[in-house]
Amino acid sequence: MTAETWSPVVAGLGLGVALASAPGPVQAVLLGEAVRGGVPRGLQALAGASATFGTLLVSLALGLSVAAPSGLAFRILRVAGGALLIWLAVEGIRSAGEAVRGSSERRTLPPVARGALAVLVNPGAWLFLGAVASPLLGSASRLGGRGTAVIAALALMAGAALGDVGVVLVGGMGIRRAGLRVQTWVRRGLGVVLAGLGVWLVTQGVMGT
Repeated sequence: MTAETWSPVVAGLGLGVALASAPGPVQAVLLGEAVRGGVPRGLQALAGASATFGTLLVSLALGLSVAAPSGLAFRILRVAGGALLIWLAVEGIRSAGEAVRGSSERRTLPPVARGALAVLVNPGAWLFLGAVASPLLGSASRLGGRGTAVIAALALMAGAALGDVGVVLVGGMGIRRAGLRVQTWVRRGLGVVLAGLGVWLVTQGVMGT
């Protein structure tokens, strides 16, 4: 591979790191899971998010066409994503209260599934795939074939995962060590943030703005 051929791969890695550094619903979910169950639970959620995002990226690299969502499809995606965030917010706030009372964790959606859904119903993720990732991987394919495009897709996924590992470590090693009271308030605060994002997405989807 020539230097020109490698350029989309390097760009994909940097773009992935930059994507993870921008706070969003996925990062909020990862942080919440890490605070709730430590680094292992946070990494499980990250595995779900990365596997889902990586599958979509590799599919693009192999020729799947994804346009940035618009119109009715985008409105439905916003409502679905907002509803998920509201549900996660309510569940997170409720579980934080149970932790204070010393009750056991209820059976609920596994962290891997939470991470995957945080990507699948995230309107921003689909906009990124259609408007940013698709042109980048298309350029990689033209320069070095589909093999190069797949490598660029994996580099983008790896960059995003590396950035998100930092989020997991902050929640699982930093906030959890601050004590139960801090954990509880952080979890409730994250719940409020997720609920706010969810209400905003649902409102935007219903109003079509």
